[in-house]
Amino acid sequence: MKIERVSENQLKLTLTRADLVERDLKLEDLINPSEKTQKLFRDIMEQALDEYDFINETTPLMVEAAPVGVDGIMIIVTKIDQKSKNENPMDLLSKNRETHKWKKKSIDIFEAKNNNNEDLLIFSFETLDDVIHASLRLDDCYRGESELFKSNERFFLVLQADTYTADENNDCIELILDEFGQKHISTSLAKYYLLEHGETMIKENAVETLAKTFAD
Repeated sequence: MKIERVSENQLKLTLTRADLVERDLKLEDLINPSEKTQKLFRDIMEQALDEYDFINETTPLMVEAAPVGVDGIMIIVTKIDQKSKNENPMDLLSKNRETHKWKKKSIDIFEAKNNNNEDLLIFSFETLDDVIHASLRLDDCYRGESELFKSNERFFLVLQADTYTADENNDCIELILDEFGQKHISTSLAKYYLLEHGETMIKENAVETLAKTFAD
């Protein structure tokens, strides 16, 4: 867990996949408050106080989250001063965006629009050939929704798990994907990152499209 001071009134926290695993957290846990997320936030504030003397018990705060890569998340903590307490929080957010030039859309809005993305599988592949070979193998056991993205010179295949044809196929699907690619934290936040920062190569039915196109 890395904490950086962006300005007098703002901290940036970066959580990697290893940080989340160590704390038994998923990316969605940071959006839906729980005892684990409250403990994480307390730890963050204690570290911020120790390292930067950033807050006291009465300091009003605004907390935002945005994905960083497919497997990480950035949390921005903004201290609201007395002059700003009566301002609209969205106005404050806009000012911070203008000042610090970091790109973010409302994760809450994205989550509300993507409730069907609760069960995803996200795998990345070194080459398009690897994606094609995986799709050819998947064609017999998978008929669900799928999308293909490219990001950082890797190809990302996103499968929506709640459209699997049968539960018994789940293990078969993951075994095939493991043979050709690498599994990532499979959440709607990770998909959000790919939508925002990646190149959409096949918007729908990626597995079926590739399998039909390159079948012998």
